[in-house]
Amino acid sequence: MSLRIYGLLDCNNFFASCEKLFRPDLADKPVVVLSNNDGVVVARSPEAKQLGIAMGEAYFKIKRLAESGKIAVFSSNFSFYGDISNRIMQMLYRWVPLVEIYSIDEAFLEFTNLGLDSETITPLQQEIIVTIKKWTGIPVSLGLGPTMTLAKVANDIAKKGNGICNLMDKEYRNEILSRIEIGQVWGVGRRLAPKMVKLGIRTARDLAAIDPLWMRRELGILQEQLVRELNGEHCIDLNNAPSSRKSIQVSRSFHDTVDDFQTLAEAVATFAAQACEQARSDGTVASGIYVHLNTSRYKESYLSEGKAQGFDRATAHSPTVIRTALELLKDLFRQGTPYKKATVILLNLKDNAVTKSQGILFDMDNKTPEEHEQEERLMESVDYINRTMGKGKLFFCSQGMKQYWRGASEHRSPGYTTHWNELPVVKAK
Repeated sequence: MSLRIYGLLDCNNFFASCEKLFRPDLADKPVVVLSNNDGVVVARSPEAKQLGIAMGEAYFKIKRLAESGKIAVFSSNFSFYGDISNRIMQMLYRWVPLVEIYSIDEAFLEFTNLGLDSETITPLQQEIIVTIKKWTGIPVSLGLGPTMTLAKVANDIAKKGNGICNLMDKEYRNEILSRIEIGQVWGVGRRLAPKMVKLGIRTARDLAAIDPLWMRRELGILQEQLVRELNGEHCIDLNNAPSSRKSIQVSRSFHDTVDDFQTLAEAVATFAAQACEQARSDGTVASGIYVHLNTSRYKESYLSEGKAQGFDRATAHSPTVIRTALELLKDLFRQGTPYKKATVILLNLKDNAVTKSQGILFDMDNKTPEEHEQEERLMESVDYINRTMGKGKLFFCSQGMKQYWRGASEHRSPGYTTHWNELPVVKAK
């Protein structure tokens, strides 16, 4: 059997790096990117990190630095970031046949069956990061390991070094694992770290030395798999990794409070449509929906209310979900209340293929199989158009045209690669 080699490619300081692409004047300048509503810092360039600007720092705390010109500030420009991300992800297929996109700036790669070994892969590793930087302008790091977990560890090391790290060698791997605190291990996090410390597990190397069956009895099968993966035993394949998603949540805090029903309804309808789009992309359907509203926590008479309702048939049909969400909103809405945030959650997700194979014997929606098929084809058409023609080209009337509830983006950069009228201008002398 061929040696298994996994890689994790990560775009360094991705949002901030994107903002520097068409701004050569910002090459060595601190850059920060703000969240929805220009609230807090969600991305920082290395120069901004050196200034001590923390992730999640409230914008008002660093506003003076921006006004004085010491840092460059940008509002989130997700259409731009998404386009650059897609270009990078498509490039990866030049080198490997199997790519699993993990997030907008991360992807797992599998180099198995390519005739490579732990030494000959290093030149290819270097070629990948150099080519992506040359073709897109985005710096990336690439970590390698015999499992996905070790590839993640290697990537963390690569980001702090020259952009590459190879943990295929067991002796070198153990040396690296002994330096990594248990809370920094992918899959452990803040919740499990204290429990592991109480068990005497303080480093990744300590965890790798644990009997996996004992770990399963103490903390469960996922932690058993983590132990095995740290020892180079692969437990997850890229093409069959199970999804643990049981719900889909879409929420947003409004820049200004919203106290009228129509504006709030447009926001809730948009959140419901986005959640349905994600569910269809995952191949899942929802058994119910939960809508939640709350006012500002920093104001008197804080109000937080939610209401859920099940569907007669598990669905990801946007009109059905939006209609139910708006019915719940009518029950929750209080005239004149200054709402600060709305949340929509699709509940108890099920595999759509399994749901269809079970038939509609117990469905209560009184629709024929043909009607359900028509609904599914409609959603496929909507998703196809939005995927090929541009996100949001087709939307539902209940989502509104202006969407005044959307957050402020006072520092948004142009859509350099996504809008014709915002293409960068080059002047020749």
